[in-house]
Amino acid sequence: MIRCARVLLLALIFVGVMSRMPPKVAQAQIEDSVLTIELDPTFAVEWMDLLYQRVMVEGYNPPSAARLYGYAGVTLYESVVWGIPTNRSLVGQLNGLNDLPYPDEAVYDWTTVANAALNTTLNGLMYEAGSETHDALNAFYADQISKQGDEIDEDVLNRSLQYGQELGKGILAWADTDNYRETRDLEYEIPTGDPALWVATNPDLAPLEPFWGDIRTFALDYTAVCDVQLDMPFSDAADSTFYQQALEVMNTGDDLDRERRDIAAYWLDNLGETGTPAGHWLLIENQLVDHLNLTLDVAAQMYGMTNMAMADAFTSCWGLKYRVLLLRPETYIQEYISPRWRPYITTPMFPEYPSGHSVVSGAAAEMLTTLFGQVAFTDTAKEQFGMAPRSFTSFDAAAQEAAISRLYGGIHYRVAIENGVDMGECVANHLLDRIVMNQITQGE
Repeated sequence: MIRCARVLLLALIFVGVMSRMPPKVAQAQIEDSVLTIELDPTFAVEWMDLLYQRVMVEGYNPPSAARLYGYAGVTLYESVVWGIPTNRSLVGQLNGLNDLPYPDEAVYDWTTVANAALNTTLNGLMYEAGSETHDALNAFYADQISKQGDEIDEDVLNRSLQYGQELGKGILAWADTDNYRETRDLEYEIPTGDPALWVATNPDLAPLEPFWGDIRTFALDYTAVCDVQLDMPFSDAADSTFYQQALEVMNTGDDLDRERRDIAAYWLDNLGETGTPAGHWLLIENQLVDHLNLTLDVAAQMYGMTNMAMADAFTSCWGLKYRVLLLRPETYIQEYISPRWRPYITTPMFPEYPSGHSVVSGAAAEMLTTLFGQVAFTDTAKEQFGMAPRSFTSFDAAAQEAAISRLYGGIHYRVAIENGVDMGECVANHLLDRIVMNQITQGE
């Protein structure tokens, strides 16, 4: 399986934006440093799991969490890329990423580089987090460095730590220009005057991230490049498609069997209670490391590409949500069909179209399928919350279940679900078209 995974990854050679390559590192560095392919990715899995847990504790919302996962994926990949002779840096390929520190002509331990870079980057990105989160990050980092210190030369350890910290600072400087901080305190007023417009279902809560579409994407040329426009005109006529889709939501919600209730709960991934929808797929990635017996080089590419796809999926989705501003099924049903109706899942505080679960799941599944092909797997991500594992015949099967769970929950029309999956797949394919990780090999 791992050989197949590498073949598929090496096939990701596309005509795209050419990377600004730093001066070539001496071959001695590659020959004397242990290659990334020979390294155990367990520490990377543990970092991603720790990040998931801290996102959950701190209550990061879905778009913000996906952003953190995206930068974590880039940090991991850039930390180990110089130990993958066939691969290229993301510098010059991602939006705004014009420069990063690169290693000297010396021997490095790529695991130590990654530990230092991830600790620096995550502490900086989570500047709003409490001391408990920073203590947890630093404690894990110290434990990792202690382990590495017992195995490698002190000079190599110190050199690797210094480079990792410099790399982390470089990624933080890049992240600081993505418009995140600038959108924190902007005020938003929900438009009114059209019956199709979104109405706040909980006036005590502020709209969630109304300016997220202004966040810089990782690799999409522009936020709206994958928009799938709403193709269902608003109508309150009983024979209209809009009415019929709302009726489907109501009837489905009124007739939920145990299986559909379980599916709705399994993919709920609420902020503050879990690591959010992108975090669910991050935990699936963690499971794939063991399931596919991945080495660090392949794992780093997986986290880099999939996490960026999920981050751009949320930026793309949220941009369209606040441009379309479509009312939720709960609002429509109570106004035109059944005044006392309530959904199985509480309606969240952001517009209806498209479905965020559908977009992010479509993006993650498309990327993972491109990387690894059709993979049957059992997802154990929710065991920590007392839920039984669920088995899937493919990544797409999992994405489709995640998407339809929002119909079962009563919070999305079918059009938002189906178009959302298409939108997510588009996001993943745009990244695949633009980003070149592997060099083209020239024959002898």
